[in-house]
Amino acid sequence: MKILPVFLPQKGCKNKCIFCSQWAVTGFESPSSFDELDELAKSYSKTTHSFEIAFYGGTFTALDESEQLSYLRWASRYVQTGVCSGIRLSTRPDEIDEPRVRLLKEHGVKFIELGVQSFDDDVLRLNNRNYTQSDVLKTCEILKKFEIDFGIHLMVGLLGDEAMKDILSAWQTTKVKAKTCRIHPTLVLKGSILESIYQRGEYVPLDLDTATDICSDMTAILESHGVRVIRLGLYVPTELLKNVVAGPHHPRFGELVRTRLVEKLYSFLNASSIVHTDRESSWVSRLNVPKSRGKSFGFLVQGGFVPWQEALERYAEKILEEVVLCSKR
Repeated sequence: MKILPVFLPQKGCKNKCIFCSQWAVTGFESPSSFDELDELAKSYSKTTHSFEIAFYGGTFTALDESEQLSYLRWASRYVQTGVCSGIRLSTRPDEIDEPRVRLLKEHGVKFIELGVQSFDDDVLRLNNRNYTQSDVLKTCEILKKFEIDFGIHLMVGLLGDEAMKDILSAWQTTKVKAKTCRIHPTLVLKGSILESIYQRGEYVPLDLDTATDICSDMTAILESHGVRVIRLGLYVPTELLKNVVAGPHHPRFGELVRTRLVEKLYSFLNASSIVHTDRESSWVSRLNVPKSRGKSFGFLVQGGFVPWQEALERYAEKILEEVVLCSKR
């Protein structure tokens, strides 16, 4: 489904998360007017028979109700004409309650992405998120009560973070029954509070190899439990790359993660060959191991075929067992 993104940079945000600098990666310092949005919608309708409107970049449910209604009524016009198939938005877990969710549902919102970032209370506190894991769990229960699907946005390499905390955040995402997950490593952005912390030598970002390694394990856990990982890495337009001060940015980060995961499963299974379809070609092309095209994605192991999903489930179980053992030490 094609998405028409409506960016509301910092709109509704009541506090400054240390890693955030919306303008640095989007180029948007103020939201578009409704006339500009109408032109954008007309442009989209010429290239696709249907799309979803998504309100991103701010904390939608923290806007004044009148402002929320203005955006929702604008989007609803396109839903009513059949051009738009639904409305989705992003918000914070601590800006959700039953009255606000009821309002969203009444105006056609079908999907909400929660900017959780981490399920670890210490990490949330250090990064100025101002909510706890308990708040996130309550929010997920409210959304399930109103039968609104939701996704979780996670970050790795935050201040105070570590690999085991990231793995547990992925596991918790499966437990709350999120439909999707978006993951990206923390970047030091120009104009963010984190930039100052980094310049003082009090924060060291992940290197690219470590970020790829952590995200590949998280992806295994999520997708082995039915949570679709819809994005890996933060998209930064080429003209704005100058605003990335430090951190593991790569234009094909998602591909690196998928390749690493294939490599890990191949080794874990002690496979003799990878069987892949056209869809996975870019993931396996860099691997110097036996491979061949087939009708299904998976591995040849001792003369038998192990499908990708089964391999994921076996590997994810091993990761979680290791994390549980480490957490008990």
